[in-house]
Amino acid sequence: MYRILATVILAGLLTSSKAQRVIDVNSTDGAGATDYSASSAVMGQLYTGLKFVRVTAGTPFFKEQFMKAVLFDDGGGRYRCNAVRINLLDNEINFLGADGRENVATSPVRRIILTDSTNGANYYFIWGLELTPPDKSLEKVWFQVLVNDETTLCRQIKKKIHETPSYGTATTDQDILSIDAYWLHRNGKLTAVRNWDDLLNQLQDQKPMLTQYIHDHHLKGKSADDFTQVVTAYNAAKRS
Repeated sequence: MYRILATVILAGLLTSSKAQRVIDVNSTDGAGATDYSASSAVMGQLYTGLKFVRVTAGTPFFKEQFMKAVLFDDGGGRYRCNAVRINLLDNEINFLGADGRENVATSPVRRIILTDSTNGANYYFIWGLELTPPDKSLEKVWFQVLVNDETTLCRQIKKKIHETPSYGTATTDQDILSIDAYWLHRNGKLTAVRNWDDLLNQLQDQKPMLTQYIHDHHLKGKSADDFTQVVTAYNAAKRS
């Protein structure tokens, strides 16, 4: 009963036919749209966190701390919230309600922009269903958008629980591991990037330039930033 149905269409939220970006983050985004409070407009159920009581290392969340966020639903509604975090193990959105308790969103959130107030960094996430993935199992997965351009780079942060015996007790400790998988989205298609070499193969039309770029910038494909730099350079070259 707390949910408000948004009837305003968010300008530029959906992928445009000209610039095939998965999220429109221009300064004019949402002009004329009505902002709703997530605590009153997004339905949720109480989060207990009981399944993670034995976790001794790692986190199920993208970032452990809560961040300010703008949430977009499947009807064009935009909601602002001062305290949100993404559970990437269960692919759920957690937020603090008006009573200060943590809830799991049950409303159909499709896009998220998180803002870290400590450094001003923005993090963009999109629901897998919006990307027309090749596997239905990816439709209910949150992807981080690292490069938001005609050729978009997405990162899937896979979370996995690893159990180890707890010496002297009958219980086991749990570690949550994070594994990165990268995807390219272009021409309406989402394609897995199997490894560093495969990234260059998929960007074959600019491979000589990218090979030189990688050499000049000493990139090894060991971090998300390396992948981001290459895809950013590729898009820049395509426009030049």
